[in-house]
Amino acid sequence: QRYFRSSLLHKSLLSSFTLTPSTTTMQILSLAVVAVVSMTEAFAPVALSSRRSVDSTLQASDKPLTELCEITKEACDAVQPMLNELYSQIKIGTGVADTAAFKSDATFFTIADGIVQHMFIEYLFAGDKFAAIVGEEDDSVVNILETPFTVDDLVVPDEFEELVTETLAKVQALSSRIDANAYKDLTVFVDPIDGTREFATGKGDKVTILVGYNDPAGHPQAGIIYRPLTTPNYWASGAKSEGFKDGVLDTPDEINSKGLLITDGKVSPFIMSTIENSGMNMVPSLASGNRVLMLVEGKAGAYIRDTGGFAKWDTSGPQAVLEAHGGVMAKLPEFLVDKSMVSYTHLKTPLNLDFCKMSVGLTLSNAKDKAMFIPGLDSIVKDVHLVKEYSCLQGLVALAPTKMEAFYLNAIHSAMNNIKKKSPPTYT
Repeated sequence: QRYFRSSLLHKSLLSSFTLTPSTTTMQILSLAVVAVVSMTEAFAPVALSSRRSVDSTLQASDKPLTELCEITKEACDAVQPMLNELYSQIKIGTGVADTAAFKSDATFFTIADGIVQHMFIEYLFAGDKFAAIVGEEDDSVVNILETPFTVDDLVVPDEFEELVTETLAKVQALSSRIDANAYKDLTVFVDPIDGTREFATGKGDKVTILVGYNDPAGHPQAGIIYRPLTTPNYWASGAKSEGFKDGVLDTPDEINSKGLLITDGKVSPFIMSTIENSGMNMVPSLASGNRVLMLVEGKAGAYIRDTGGFAKWDTSGPQAVLEAHGGVMAKLPEFLVDKSMVSYTHLKTPLNLDFCKMSVGLTLSNAKDKAMFIPGLDSIVKDVHLVKEYSCLQGLVALAPTKMEAFYLNAIHSAMNNIKKKSPPTYT
């Protein structure tokens, strides 16, 4: 396409300029300079932003999800300097002067977590523009209007106050660009810092901001995965229904389509047997959003898990992004039966909408009342009221765009079914 453009321009220049005996040296040099400039422009490298892809048959008014993705990306850009500054000084502990405290489920809760969610939910998404908004840190009490700023009982160090105020102003300005009526049927899921433990322990390159927009059935329609602590900031966004995908990706030199992402915890017998039976290789990984971005980047071909420990704010945005880029994410049980791709239900609710009686084990991470969990005791849950409303209880199968051919789908499905009797999945 560049060569075609350059050739036309070159021919046009030649046809409009004829050499004669009276042609001066300066005229010839002028022609040469114009020709070189045109060729340079024609063969210039494509900028990273050219990764953007959108269905050109749609008019601007027909692309509300695309516009929403772009505004969300700008919001992530706005909070990035603040997150980077907090990350550079984060401490681990529970002392009064620290900026991190332990959550009751053994993950870290940071000032950054609370402030980013507060800015997104209370300011970026303000004005009843969405059907509902769900955030991981919904129980946090945040004050960033009167000094000293606080997040629950944590006091924001005064050296951050100016940066927090400047960031809030940027986020508020973006809010006015979100149409007041276009998204009334969408439910938003926000994870302000996915990988809080990584944030607080110096593994910032694994941290992501996750935002997902879900239709009335709870299916992700648009979203973003954004790494705020890398240089450059790697990210991906998308809205499959509008043919939109965008991002700056940290792509490997060689695509690892046979890689299967494993968590930093204990690998279950089901997953280990699946890897051995399928001939795939294990790829260590941290944090849910980061894992899905790794699939988009080509660092692995699949992310499969039977055990829990993740929630719907970890799947909403990532599922929308993965599907927009050509992959898929679904619950594991239905895929095991007939390769059906059934999504988790991402809606605001008091009870877990994907609970399956007598198939889920109670754990510290999915128990609504942690006192009900007894270590060492296998407890199969019969009552939906015992589990958290947003816990993902039915495992996960996420496949990269490189694994969507029928051959790969059949191979992965066959590998899991060959071993499930001997090593059945453990849903938690």
